[in-house]
Amino acid sequence: MQDLAGALGISTRTVNRLTTKYVGLSPYTMIRRRRLQEATEWIRGNADEALADVAVRHGFVDQAHLSREARTLLGLTLTDYRVRTIRP
Repeated sequence: MQDLAGALGISTRTVNRLTTKYVGLSPYTMIRRRRLQEATEWIRGNADEALADVAVRHGFVDQAHLSREARTLLGLTLTDYRVRTIRP
């Protein structure tokens, strides 16, 4: 955020306000969603990898953090997500 604000010559608060106005999401929310999207894409392609390893690979503190984000943003547990998206 600070790099973007500096490059644009505006404050981080202004970046936040403009992003929320024009995108409908705060930069933090967009980052959370993108990080979870990358993790779930990885899970689909690497079904056997431990969720703890997936969490660390994609910038989550631990597996519990990744799991909470999945439940909050997807409405699914990661186990349910795997079952629904990975076909034998």
